[in-house]
Amino acid sequence: MPTVSYATYRGYSIDVHVTPARSHSLGGAYRRFRVSWTVSSAGDESHEVTSFQEKFDFLSEEEAFRYGGKRAHTFIDSILSTPSQRSALGEGNETSWF
Repeated sequence: MPTVSYATYRGYSIDVHVTPARSHSLGGAYRRFRVSWTVSSAGDESHEVTSFQEKFDFLSEEEAFRYGGKRAHTFIDSILSTPSQRSALGEGNETSWF
């Protein structure tokens, strides 16, 4: 399973994993790619904040990697922009929602 580790983003590490898959249709079986991504604390890679497998199949590995990276960035941005959710990423003193 190919994995790409992205540069640290807002203090968090992002790993995107792509796996080959087959899709069946009227024309036969086609090669597709599935993507999952993981966000971890940059200071402690063993502290996984979240891991998510997308439900979509992609036509190319590059497309899957690009999508996974963007989704992980969006996740981090959305959590950091919501003050009550910041503790989910280890910030603030509020109760974590994870």
